Amino acid sequence: HSTQDYLKNSFDDSLPKWTVIVAKEQIKGKGQGQNVWESEKYKNLTFSILLYPNFLQARDQFLVTQILSLGIYDFLSRYLSNVFIKWPNDIYVGENKICGILVQNQIIGMEYSTAFCGIGLNVNQTEFSFAPNPTSLKLELDRSFNLDILLEEVLDCIRIRYEQLENNLIADYKKEYMEKLLFYNVWSKYLYCDSEIMEAKIKDVDNFGRLILENRGGKEIIADLKQLKFLF
Repeated sequence: HSTQDYLKNSFDDSLPKWTVIVAKEQIKGKGQGQNVWESEKYKNLTFSILLYPNFLQARDQFLVTQILSLGIYDFLSRYLSNVFIKWPNDIYVGENKICGILVQNQIIGMEYSTAFCGIGLNVNQTEFSFAPNPTSLKLELDRSFNLDILLEEVLDCIRIRYEQLENNLIADYKKEYMEKLLFYNVWSKYLYCDSEIMEAKIKDVDNFGRLILENRGGKEIIADLKQLKFLF
């Protein structure tokens, strides 16, 4: 099963925040929607983190995805130079995917009570069966990595970012997130609503995590995950 399923199924609120579930082999890794995360045995980092972001409003839940993205960006930037955050929940090296993030939220009334944060990071895997554009640390740097050491590193980077958010220490995390976004303010092609190929620029991301773009005609387009596909 996925670490996400395991964490959610074993959850009760006596579990401390920063509880981390790690899988050495992930056979039912969860991606966004119906997507599956492919991971070769003992080669990658696949884990889930339990957080209680009850200092945030329910409407601000996309902040957790942004903070996780920035933490993983910080970690990968120690090793690689051309790292980008790809909206809404992937990390890319150039135009190749190295990491996927899945945040599943528990909202009680207006309170953002719990976040189950699943992360799949390609580390030592070099062959992938069906993913269209994957990469890994080993493919990029031609060396193998100790998974336990990397896990501590990436968790430290995420924790620093999350605690900045929790303690209101980030003056402009949104600006920082946008500057690291793949194709930000660059003309790129997208498939919109499964029917229209359009050229547009990414201009912003709203509080709900929707992408705000501007097309060639100057029209503003607001798109959620189901409406927009990147065309590389």
